[in-house]
Amino acid sequence: KILEHSITHEARTATDRNGAGTYAAAVAVAFVRCEPVSAWKAAQSGEMKDDKLTLFYDCVNSDPAGVAFKKGDRVTYNGQAYTVRDFKDFSPHHLEIFLK
Repeated sequence: KILEHSITHEARTATDRNGAGTYAAAVAVAFVRCEPVSAWKAAQSGEMKDDKLTLFYDCVNSDPAGVAFKKGDRVTYNGQAYTVRDFKDFSPHHLEIFLK
C-alpha cells in the first residue's frame, strides 16, 4: 500500500557541449513512493532550497526490478521532471533517490 506511485525514469547518456543532458528512452517504473522534502543546502550566498522529492525504490516490489539510478538522470512524477541529485543504497532492501 505504501508503494502507490509511478514514475518514468530516463537514464542520462551524455552531455552535449552546452552542458545539456541527453537521455535514453523513458522507462515506466511502478510501485515506488515519492515524498516531498524541504532539505536545505548551504551555499555561499546563504541558504537555498535544493531537494524537492525523495523517491523510494523497493529492490523487491518496484517494477521493473534492477533499475539503475545515477546522478544526473531524469525522473518524471505527476508531469513534473526532476533530476537525480544523489542517492543512498540500502541494498538489498531499497534505494532512496534525492530529486531536485
